[in-house]
Amino acid sequence: MIQNYINHIALVVDKSGSMCNLSDTVVQVFDKEIGYLRKRSVELKQETRISVYLFNESVECLVFDMDVMRMPSLADQYYADGGTALIDATLKSITDMERLPELYGDHAFLIYTLTDGEENRSRNTSEILAAKLKHLKDNWTIVCMVPNARGLHEAKKFGFPSANTQVWSTTSSGVEQVGKEFRSAMDNYMVGRSKGQRGTKNFFQTDLSSVQSTTVQSNLSELSPTVYSIFNVYVESPIKEFVETWTKSGYVSGSAYYELMKPETIQSYKEVCIQNRQNGKIYGGKSARDILSLPVYDVKVKPGDHGDWRIFVQSTSVNRKLIKGTLLLVRK
Repeated sequence: MIQNYINHIALVVDKSGSMCNLSDTVVQVFDKEIGYLRKRSVELKQETRISVYLFNESVECLVFDMDVMRMPSLADQYYADGGTALIDATLKSITDMERLPELYGDHAFLIYTLTDGEENRSRNTSEILAAKLKHLKDNWTIVCMVPNARGLHEAKKFGFPSANTQVWSTTSSGVEQVGKEFRSAMDNYMVGRSKGQRGTKNFFQTDLSSVQSTTVQSNLSELSPTVYSIFNVYVESPIKEFVETWTKSGYVSGSAYYELMKPETIQSYKEVCIQNRQNGKIYGGKSARDILSLPVYDVKVKPGDHGDWRIFVQSTSVNRKLIKGTLLLVRK
């Protein structure tokens, strides 16, 4: 049977006056990420269709459900001024995409909203948006990037899933970081789609909740208990000091793997191991990053639902603070 995965992605981008100094960077990052979606669509054999909505006090649809292979540049299309009608823009993107037929394929819908300010111009209310988001089917994923903690509070009030909402720095470098995080999260999403996932409420988080033991066993190598030790971290401690307390051989940079428990930037060269909580077996190998959908560049991740698994990330630091109550894996 031919698998026919079709992704309908709406990019809902703030073009209010406060975005004016970021205009050039927004265009550059947008074009780069569209190029990346083209590449991943080919590699993962998925059809990706893009809609673009720009909003200030009004909402403009630049393109609707266009094949990503034909998607043009945003250059000469993005001009920032006016207020912020975030609610109206998100609602319009949803109501437009609800009209798309879902025939003869596995269709999924993703709304990705980016704003640098607070809602101040919408005609619709937060209650209307929250009700709409609450009743979407399981093949819808709703994501929002906001500028600060107040934005997080508003997004939650509007009905955006908390694990699908993230703060970004409203600077040129912040826009570039948004692009990197979008790339990483889209990798998670599209790899999940290739495994039958319809939607997610953990867009920015590592998610192993649906990973089966057979998948791990067939793609990774089990580590022999003779090549590693596991230590309980009873008190917060620098990693080098902790290891030297328990091992006679001393601390070797890169030999210790901390348990992923909080948001971290995982560099491209860092190795990853995972442990089955049920039987204690530990697996590693080049494909471990693939199972976590970690790209081959530096990426910031938030731990999500790890199900029956623990994630260990290689450390090359001497002063990383180990978290009390976690485990540390040390390879011999």
